[in-house]
Amino acid sequence: MAEPEDHLSGMGSAPRGPSFLPSTPAAEPDQTGTPGPSNRPDLGPPRSLRPTVISVLVIAFVAVVVAGASLFAYWGDTHVAAPTRTSVAPRYTTPPDRIDFVTTEGSGQLIMRTRTWVDEGSVEPVYGSYLRVEVELICTTGEVDYDPYLFQAFDKSGQLFEMASEGTGGEVLTVGTLTPGQRVRGMIAFDMPRGEVTLLMSDDSENTVTALRVPD
Repeated sequence: MAEPEDHLSGMGSAPRGPSFLPSTPAAEPDQTGTPGPSNRPDLGPPRSLRPTVISVLVIAFVAVVVAGASLFAYWGDTHVAAPTRTSVAPRYTTPPDRIDFVTTEGSGQLIMRTRTWVDEGSVEPVYGSYLRVEVELICTTGEVDYDPYLFQAFDKSGQLFEMASEGTGGEVLTVGTLTPGQRVRGMIAFDMPRGEVTLLMSDDSENTVTALRVPD
């Protein structure tokens, strides 16, 4: 007796092999317009702006400090305090052309105003030249006596020469006494060989008061 046809093929009325699996329906596009997930690689969390902000603030602070220091220095240069006045009497300086001295009766300053060598005078010089010096005397304390013959000169060999009025060629230093604040000026001269000279000033007792070098 013959079997039904549905048993002859070895398969039931509904196919069960893998080739007959129902296919997966395609995904329907999103009708709402929202884009699907992106295929771009993940870039990680966004960078923080905090370091940049801190750097900007530090630079701004430094700029403000520098500007403030510059303004302070400018103010200090243009606003110098006035010097304080004092009642101390000014002190005399001692450059090569002047020197301070002290005697038994007072103190003062000897100044060499001019110096020159000449080869003529009211009398012909014995040594061929006259040293002509204009001196000024200032009294600072006590009394200072002055006289052209209180001056002498000696050369580098140590030879001493007396004052020679015939070689002054101008107003000879007079004779007198100075009190504090007074000064006197006049000419003295010496008949001597030309060269380096040391000018000596003495008092009435012929004690040397001071000495001043006279360059050639």
